[in-house]
Amino acid sequence: MILNLALVAILLVVTVAVARGGLFQSMGFFFAILLAASLASAWYEPLVVYLEKSLEPYKYFLDVASLWLLFGVMLALFGAAVHQLTKRKVTFHKHVELAGSILVGLMAAWTVVEFAAFTLHTAPLRADVIPTKQGQSLLFGLKPDRCWLWWMRGSSRNGPFAITGRPFDPDGDFVERYAARREQLSGGPPAENPPAN
Repeated sequence: MILNLALVAILLVVTVAVARGGLFQSMGFFFAILLAASLASAWYEPLVVYLEKSLEPYKYFLDVASLWLLFGVMLALFGAAVHQLTKRKVTFHKHVELAGSILVGLMAAWTVVEFAAFTLHTAPLRADVIPTKQGQSLLFGLKPDRCWLWWMRGSSRNGPFAITGRPFDPDGDFVERYAARREQLSGGPPAENPPAN
């Protein structure tokens, strides 16, 4: 329930934050968020592999940390570009401006909620925190995490985010892989023998 309420809070906060800029700027921020989240999702695994070489003790945190680090850096860059490009206001009819800003703000917020729900699977949480069984889902049945997985699988095979020869989650087992990892973490990592003196 707490996760669902947190996702609702993200939805409301991001909607207001994005919609405040007006329709033209909101559209720019929506595309910046979509691009940053898509690239972060596509590139986090190679970053984790690289970081694990020197941060092995923190391996359970590296996936979620890499996702949010990449997302934050790219969103800052794309957001700065959008801010520069939308300095000059484009005027729309008053009602179009209001309704359009709210709608695009909601689209941007839903993208952030999808990405946030997706990253929860990679976090080192208790095994039962993320609903993974048939008939269970996040955000009161709206399944934002599954929506993001669907987007990433499709966009990495076709379209502008396609990765030739390396589609996202090629076996379709993302949820199961991370659920198994959380089970392992809940049971505790295997004890290592202390070094001999």
